[in-house]
Amino acid sequence: MKGVRGGWGRLWVCWTLCAASFPGIAADNGAALFAERCAPCHQPQGQGLDGRYPPLTHLEDWLATEDGRHYIARVVMHGFAGPIEVGEQTYDGLMLTYRWRLKDPQIMAVLNYVAETLNTPPSGYVPFDLSLLGSIRAQKMPDAEVMALRNRLPAR
Repeated sequence: MKGVRGGWGRLWVCWTLCAASFPGIAADNGAALFAERCAPCHQPQGQGLDGRYPPLTHLEDWLATEDGRHYIARVVMHGFAGPIEVGEQTYDGLMLTYRWRLKDPQIMAVLNYVAETLNTPPSGYVPFDLSLLGSIRAQKMPDAEVMALRNRLPAR
């Protein structure tokens, strides 16, 4: 009991109060998490930043397929390095891994926010779920394999 009242206990209380004061950290609110973690690079409406971070809009063709959903979730979970093309634009920003920064329910909330708010869910769309994220978390792929998966998807 002494340890709880001592320094570690105070540190835990401080951390808990700080986390609670930032809803994107403590809550599974896709909009808040997106605003906090994604919008600084991908911009508030998901329009991206020319040359650096791609738009997160116009993903309907990818959201309609299992491979597309796997690719999107994999990039968020494990990150990605290397240039990609969207339309006529090349993007060469670094996508950080979120597997250590967010829990699966938070990643799921962000992915569903992007899919359902920044995009129009297509026919055949299935929301991202914890089962998909659990399998993707367990399978780290080299960036070259992730790029090969991306290359099999419809062009954006």
